[in-house]
Amino acid sequence: MPLNCFEQKIDGSPFLTDYIRIKVRGYHLDQHGHLNNCGYIEFLEEARWALFENYNAIEFFARLELALTLVNTNINYRRPSFLNETLEIHTKVMRIGTASCKIEQTIYLEGSNTIIADATNTFVLMDKDKNKAVPIEGKAREKLEQLANSA
Repeated sequence: MPLNCFEQKIDGSPFLTDYIRIKVRGYHLDQHGHLNNCGYIEFLEEARWALFENYNAIEFFARLELALTLVNTNINYRRPSFLNETLEIHTKVMRIGTASCKIEQTIYLEGSNTIIADATNTFVLMDKDKNKAVPIEGKAREKLEQLANSA
């Protein structure tokens, strides 16, 4: 179950974010002893799934025959992560458009303000039968707004 904590918006007001903790293991490391770039992708995905599960989004969209589908990820690597470090991955829905939504994530070294990496992810809603993106509207939009307001 994701944890909740308060972060600050640019204007200084607080908002709630979901986060998970993951410990860096030996099999996550590259030849230089750093967290491998694939590890970052896996950690970010695990945190997104935790957010979606926490708010029953996966089942909700499945009942509508829709799927949230990742179409773009942009990652900024800020600091290497090493063996046995525990990381906090914070996830929040930041913007919901008519065709896509943005989910921002930040990986922190546990117990600090040290940013390891940050990412912006773009999702679309896919019609499972037609395998095509559909507009974000109606109940699907309401569910994403619930995620944005809750996390």
